Amino acid sequence: MTTEELDFETRRLIADIANQVPGKRHKDLDRVHKVMAAYSRAGRASPVTLRRLLDELTDEAVEARFENMPV
Repeated sequence: MTTEELDFETRRLIADIANQVPGKRHKDLDRVHKVMAAYSRAGRASPVTLRRLLDELTDEAVEARFENMPV
């Protein structure tokens, strides 16, 4: 993947996730991991915005997993 393609995919991914309903966004966590892996393969650091998004989606995934768990 070229640098331009990778940057385009990153912008598209962030926009797609931003348009989703909170609480459902974590379902795109695999896409974020794939884009971050592409940055690693290209020898580039992942953008800060992508790393922040990864953190947010990971938190949402944990919350969704334990949301209805009895205490």
